[in-house]
This record gives sequence, C-alpha cells and structure tokens, in this order.
Amino acid sequence: MFDLHLLVDLPKPSSIDTTSLSLEDAAAKLRRAACLRLNGAQSILLHYPKDIELAVELLDDAAVLFDMSFKRLTGMPAQRLHKQFEQCHSIPSVKGCPGIRTPWDKDFAEVIQDGVGCAESWLSGSPSPLWWALAHNRKRHAVGDYQEAFEAGFVSRLQQALMVQAKTESPTSTCFDA
Repeated sequence: MFDLHLLVDLPKPSSIDTTSLSLEDAAAKLRRAACLRLNGAQSILLHYPKDIELAVELLDDAAVLFDMSFKRLTGMPAQRLHKQFEQCHSIPSVKGCPGIRTPWDKDFAEVIQDGVGCAESWLSGSPSPLWWALAHNRKRHAVGDYQEAFEAGFVSRLQQALMVQAKTESPTSTCFDA
C-alpha cells in the first residue's frame, strides 16, 4: 500500500522547473511527471475509490503535463481551436453521464473515438497500467493535434467513468471495478 499523501503533495504542473534542462530532457521530465500522475490516479481508483476528486485532479494535471511536454518538443503550444458548437466533435454520453464536447472538429472524430475505445478497453479489465494504455496507444497517431485528440477521447471517457462511479457508489463500497 502507498501513502495517499504522496499523491496529494505532488507539485502542480506550473511549479515544475525545467529551465536548466535541454528541450528533450525537459519534455522527458514532464512526461515522467504525467505518467506518475496517471499511475497515481489508477492506484487511487483501485485502493481509495472514495477519493475520486483527487483521481480526477491527477488526470487533469497529467493532461497539462503532456501539453507542456509537447510544447517543449515542438516549440509551440498545443493548439486549442475554438469553433462553433455544432462544428466540434462530442464524446457521447454513457450510463447516464453527459457527453463531453471537445475543442476538435469532426475531422478528428475517428481519432477521438479511438481514444474512447482504448479507455473502454482499459476500463473493461486490461492488465496494463493506465499510463501504458495511454502512452502506447497515442503513438499510433501523428504528433500534435491528432495525439491530443486521442488523449481527449481517452481521458474524457475515464472522466465519465469516474462520474458514473461517484453517482452509483454505495457508502460501503471498497473497490473500483476497472
């Protein structure tokens, strides 16, 4: 068992200093920090299912760290396109949890759905660690918006699963069925 306070006390992404590192080393450090948060979220869901808010926070921080890593490697920030609502692709609702709108248009729908499908595979009982499922499968897509769209689908489906779990969890439940 691990100490939950180690995850609570992780530094926020904005406080991770990479100024003295090369761009490649900075990106690697940020990716490691993101993976640590993904592993932490997985551990919380398995061992502390009542701390869903912390798991969601760790998933959010992991997404920010992956964006920061992308910026270090390419020299440009991850693009967030703001389009009309009807032009954006949304992740469908699941088990009573509302759909989630993404900032990507319908050209990215297939990639987003691939992310959703990979998350669903992991949630169905994959023996792989959560970070591995994300990191390994995102490599199948082109760097930049395509990988970010994949990540959006993956993390959004996890977010929906956490929201469903929070709504249906009974007070005596002690495990998260992943």
